[in-house]
Amino acid sequence: MSEEREAPVANEEEEGTDFSFDPGSQVELEVEDTCCITGEKVTACFCRFPDYIRGTMMVMSRKAMLKHLRQGDTIQKFKEVLVSRHGAKAVEEKYSDY
Repeated sequence: MSEEREAPVANEEEEGTDFSFDPGSQVELEVEDTCCITGEKVTACFCRFPDYIRGTMMVMSRKAMLKHLRQGDTIQKFKEVLVSRHGAKAVEEKYSDY
């Protein structure tokens, strides 16, 4: 007697392959070399936020990053920096999703 084996069932939830990446519109932002809060030189950073108006990636120093991560207000702090750089209206237009 031979037993029939069922064919493996395909994953019912198909994995999406559309990452909405358009090489024509996506650009890599240049990383700033100073902390956007303290102004001190930053050689390595783990806390970044885009400044689309300047075309750069803002960074925080290690000390500033730890302080604001612990307080839970890193995004708010980056937004405050953006407002001081570009004004509230420009920030509202570019960063309404954040």
